[in-house]
Amino acid sequence: MSVVISTYQEGEALAATVRSVSHAVPRPREIVVVDDGSTDGSAERDWPDHVTLVRQAHRGIAAARNHGARVASQPALVFLDAHCGVADGWLDPLLDVLDEEPEAVAGPAVRDAEQPDYVGCGARIVDALFTYRWQRVPDTACAHVPVGVVPGGCLAVNRRTFADAGGFAPFTGFGVEDVEISLRWWRAGRPLLGVPASQVAHRFRAAPPYRPDHASWLRNVLRTALLHLTGERLRVTVLACARFSSFNRAVADVLAERWAEAASRLAVAEVRQVVSYLDTWAPAAFPAQACPNEAPRADGWTAW
Repeated sequence: MSVVISTYQEGEALAATVRSVSHAVPRPREIVVVDDGSTDGSAERDWPDHVTLVRQAHRGIAAARNHGARVASQPALVFLDAHCGVADGWLDPLLDVLDEEPEAVAGPAVRDAEQPDYVGCGARIVDALFTYRWQRVPDTACAHVPVGVVPGGCLAVNRRTFADAGGFAPFTGFGVEDVEISLRWWRAGRPLLGVPASQVAHRFRAAPPYRPDHASWLRNVLRTALLHLTGERLRVTVLACARFSSFNRAVADVLAERWAEAASRLAVAEVRQVVSYLDTWAPAAFPAQACPNEAPRADGWTAW
């Protein structure tokens, strides 16, 4: 198992996350820290032998994770944010699920580090900008449960499957990369699974230690929409994006890219229709009644 930690301006949180992963049992074979162009000196440490540090110019979390996956040597990957904490036993349930479902993307139950009673497992999309809301941890004792989105703060996947799927989309900055890979994974017929027995503490910050690039986020929303939506659902997302001042530049940038070709390839290779995903995991964002000839909605768990 390789744990890939992407980091940007994380300060002491990065070292705390590496210590947490290193001290938990079992310890992964390797930890790959990908420094995405930090200037705060947080990656400038005497790391232990099992920690590999790689650097790149600041390109965003998707590129950093893809870089870490290429450097990693182990057959299974866990992508972990650089402001998380783990406890003994967190890795084995994820590895067990990947052994059982080698094509899956799996994510743990995630606990708010500041409010420990707040814990969710997987998510569903709640608006046309691909905002998602965590789902309650199920009361059942099953090893894994289907989810609509495996949030990117911590997700596990087999390295070969990840490479075959093309990794994270070539997004910039931060945001929506976990929604896009979940949509793409589901459409390809691969499982999206929550693993309640694995728990990770995540620090949900009101403001990150860097200035977020809002324009990059908006471009990523539009990219995801152009890859996966058509018709009225695409129109709804574009109109939602149009409310933002950076829309004209963002949509011009995205339309200049070759997303239509990528969307066509996804449609040709589609095993499960995207409309079924949206009716199941995004009914509030894209109501079925707007498209009456499409598949009926199938409810998942109640969202928070």
